[in-house]
Amino acid sequence: MTAPPLQLDGLALDRHLVDGHLAALLPPLPRSPAPHLREAMRYAVFSPGRRIRPILALRVAQMLGAPTALTLRAAAAVELLHCASLIVDDLPCMDNDPLRRNRPAVHIAFGEATAILAAFGLVSLAARSAIDRNARPTDCARLLDFQFHLLSTLDCASLIGGQSLDLALSHESRNANRARLATLKTVPLFELAIRAGAVSADLSPAEQTALLEFGAEFGIAYQMRDDHHDGEVPTSLTASHRFARASASLAPFGPRSQPLRDLVEYLVS
Repeated sequence: MTAPPLQLDGLALDRHLVDGHLAALLPPLPRSPAPHLREAMRYAVFSPGRRIRPILALRVAQMLGAPTALTLRAAAAVELLHCASLIVDDLPCMDNDPLRRNRPAVHIAFGEATAILAAFGLVSLAARSAIDRNARPTDCARLLDFQFHLLSTLDCASLIGGQSLDLALSHESRNANRARLATLKTVPLFELAIRAGAVSADLSPAEQTALLEFGAEFGIAYQMRDDHHDGEVPTSLTASHRFARASASLAPFGPRSQPLRDLVEYLVS
């Protein structure tokens, strides 16, 4: 699927912030011990994606009135983990996709061995970059909690389990299990983005539940909309229904939820 350009100035600014932080985390290092591997990691991260997950994190922080340097740090870590998962998804032993975002997948451009190592490298960078050892003790505690959820996103009840299920399903059963697959393979990173956006905020249990519900509905809708654009499902009505449910889950936040509603409207349109 070709990503449309971001149309809203606010979203473009959010993406600019994320890209700048990612560039600082992954600068070109021609004299590094493994320049080819470093190039593969940068190739995976600086592809023509929309940065929806880290932008979601920034928008959550904006809604909560808690955008901090910690937010950007956590949001970038979500994107690094997402890029690592795409490398693995595309491998011949997994989904066997030669293209990603209209250009060769990492394993085609750099070879399978380098692609696997690049995925490991990005997971490591995501986990390390989520922590700031110079932060205040309270901020360190918040970042450690976020790092725990970041690494939990990879476990068998999350991305890894979803990929395993995907490999086990036939084409017919995959169609019947799309929502379940999205819950395992797509939703965890959107929920992680919600946690990244709330990393500096103090939420009530009810607010946290509402935000995580929004992340789950938003993630499923996003995947179903992608499946429709890729020609895998005939209608986008289910995705539209899920987007509507995502917007409804923001009711407890009232008018201040507009930054997230704008993001929903962008994807719906």
